[in-house]
Amino acid sequence: MKNMTALFLSPTLIQDQALRIRLTASITLYGAALGSAAILISIMARTGRYDEAEHLAFVPGLFTALTGALAATLVTALAIYHTRHNADESGSLLLWLVMGLGFGVASSFVTGGLIPLNVVFITFAEDDMKFRELPSLVVEGTFQGIRSFFIEGTLSIYTWFIAGAFFGVGAWIIDKLNASPNLKTSKYGTWIFAVLSGLIVVAIAAFGPPETLKNFG
Repeated sequence: MKNMTALFLSPTLIQDQALRIRLTASITLYGAALGSAAILISIMARTGRYDEAEHLAFVPGLFTALTGALAATLVTALAIYHTRHNADESGSLLLWLVMGLGFGVASSFVTGGLIPLNVVFITFAEDDMKFRELPSLVVEGTFQGIRSFFIEGTLSIYTWFIAGAFFGVGAWIIDKLNASPNLKTSKYGTWIFAVLSGLIVVAIAAFGPPETLKNFG
């Protein structure tokens, strides 16, 4: 029995598992940042032709960004962990671009399904509803999400396609860093790239010129 346990917990297996978990976690973090940026930009993109685009106020912007991040996290974590079994070898750029396309499509529709709940929690956070009303409105928002899944997802698909392209390239870089034979690069490079690039993307979406950003939706 001890021999069997030692076999299953061999150093190589443990290292491969650690690489797989790190790859999944770092790309999920990067994907969440892209999700936050994509949903904010997709909303600005709906500005009327003769209206001036502007950023959301702090509370709606925060909750909306978290909604996009949640949707992207749900899509990314499961997909990466179950498709990248051999994390010690990096995948090709083409593979990651295809996965980026899947990320964009899936995240767009999942985000669409969460929009009604996003509105409910924004309304609650701004003290426009009482706490006792929250449970019933959450249930209502959940059912509205079925319809919103298709409508909002379709309206935002172009912005998410762009996010998917960024996802593919960024995830490919993270994958290369993670599979690097240099232990420091593998251990820290993935997180440094994921955090810095994620912060840059979110900062651009949150503070960049709205009239320029709306052209990406």
